[in-house]
Amino acid sequence: MVDKLPEHTVSRYEQELEQLRSMILRMFGMVENQLAQTLVVLRDRKIDTAYEIALHDIEIDAYEKMVSAFSIQILALRSPMAIDLREIVSAFKVSVDLERIGDLIAGMCRRIVQIKTINENIPLSGLLTMGRQVQENLRQVVIAISTQDQKLMLHLWSVDDIVDDLYLSVFTELTNLMEKDSQYIWVCSHLLFMVKNLERIGDHIINIIESYYYVFTGDTLPYQRVGPVDVIEDTIES
Repeated sequence: MVDKLPEHTVSRYEQELEQLRSMILRMFGMVENQLAQTLVVLRDRKIDTAYEIALHDIEIDAYEKMVSAFSIQILALRSPMAIDLREIVSAFKVSVDLERIGDLIAGMCRRIVQIKTINENIPLSGLLTMGRQVQENLRQVVIAISTQDQKLMLHLWSVDDIVDDLYLSVFTELTNLMEKDSQYIWVCSHLLFMVKNLERIGDHIINIIESYYYVFTGDTLPYQRVGPVDVIEDTIES
């Protein structure tokens, strides 16, 4: 018969798990806020504030290191099993995805700084719509995790097709503008990289959904998503 852990040890362990969950949710809030601010900069074409938003990535990077270190500490000291083990390992992986999302948003901000000005004739509505969809997906993932809503996770898995479709639409819109008027090539090239970053953020959200679906069910999602975005995957680099 296995001896039970002392009650105070169990209580402390539960506190550590709750702290880890809170840290992950805080990281979600940090990257969602960073993305929201970036979209406002684009909407208002006030690019002078983009550099400050990019600097937020330093804090996100530091927080990812904290989550990773704390996850390893719990694994080493508590020897978790079953769902606890899955949750701790997934927290480690998800923190990396969130850190990468922060990098991609910071990359968008750095390109805004390089652009300096965005002519009113260059349409941003498609890019902004895509950005808001990605932002909403981030918010919904937090709800799905907090409520352990597996149906919502599966829904968000399929909703990423919308992000891919928007990517193809905006890509086509910007490349057509570049072909019609060469004066827009410089700005539109940077915008294309930014749109690609949003599409990749969507991919990281899918990674997060996969991780937490495994946490709550012990199963992997039953199929691989392949979307039309793969057709032009290698056209531009992030």
